[in-house]
Amino acid sequence: MRFSTPARAIAAGCLLFGVQARAETGFVQVPDGRLAYETCGAGTRTIVLLHDGVLHSAAYDDVWPMLCQRFKVIRYDRRGYGASPPAAHPYRPVDDLAVLLKALDTPHATLVGSSSGSGLAVDYALAHPEQVDRLVLAGPWISGFDASFGFIFRALKLLVLFKMGLTDSVARDPYILTKNAAPQRERVKALLKAHPGNLTAGTREQPPAAPAKPRLGDIRVPTLILVGQVDIKDVQEQGKVLERAIPGARRDVVPAAGHFMYLERPRDFAERVTAFMETPAKPVP
Repeated sequence: MRFSTPARAIAAGCLLFGVQARAETGFVQVPDGRLAYETCGAGTRTIVLLHDGVLHSAAYDDVWPMLCQRFKVIRYDRRGYGASPPAAHPYRPVDDLAVLLKALDTPHATLVGSSSGSGLAVDYALAHPEQVDRLVLAGPWISGFDASFGFIFRALKLLVLFKMGLTDSVARDPYILTKNAAPQRERVKALLKAHPGNLTAGTREQPPAAPAKPRLGDIRVPTLILVGQVDIKDVQEQGKVLERAIPGARRDVVPAAGHFMYLERPRDFAERVTAFMETPAKPVP
């Protein structure tokens, strides 16, 4: 098994940041497939990092050791992303996440999702409310929302560019990172070139049985919504709707950041998540 960050590097990072627990990597069997996962850190509170629909869990490489200082942290690649084999048949990511958490003996956790990973976090919170402690929705893309024509055109354009081998053009998308984030754009390019299957991995993902948008008011856990300052308008608007619809939710606009805020500003992202985790939960109205 090969991850973008070798297990020994994760273990060294955990040691550097004072984490005593041994890092663990492996695969969890799911129906007709398996999921590559990593864990690190210790403690009574668990965070599950859910990646977006373009990059796999390696996008959290810089955030990972910081969060592992204080929490047990799990990250994994959905089917077809990163080190996880492609799906042979249609499947629901919510079902896979349930299998993963059971296999890793995790009865409840805080779900931290990026983009479509935020959608998965919300869908899971609605399907398994007893297993979700808190939600962090970064650059959210939630089931039940309609995409604008501009958003759809951009997505198709990026897919065509990638299939033409123009990864540089894909990484220059103005919404994923801010204008001066050259090193981070190089990392995006490297991750996509190393894992070209990422761009089409989500084609076998099935939507939830019921869309989340009409049911957002049913969420009863503390929720933090993070939106990068330069992210696309569709995401900005979804963040505003989520703040109004989810009881007690808070929305923060992250300055000097795009869609991949955790890649561009990892320390800021980790500090925001940590502060949210350590703030006593208020009763959700």
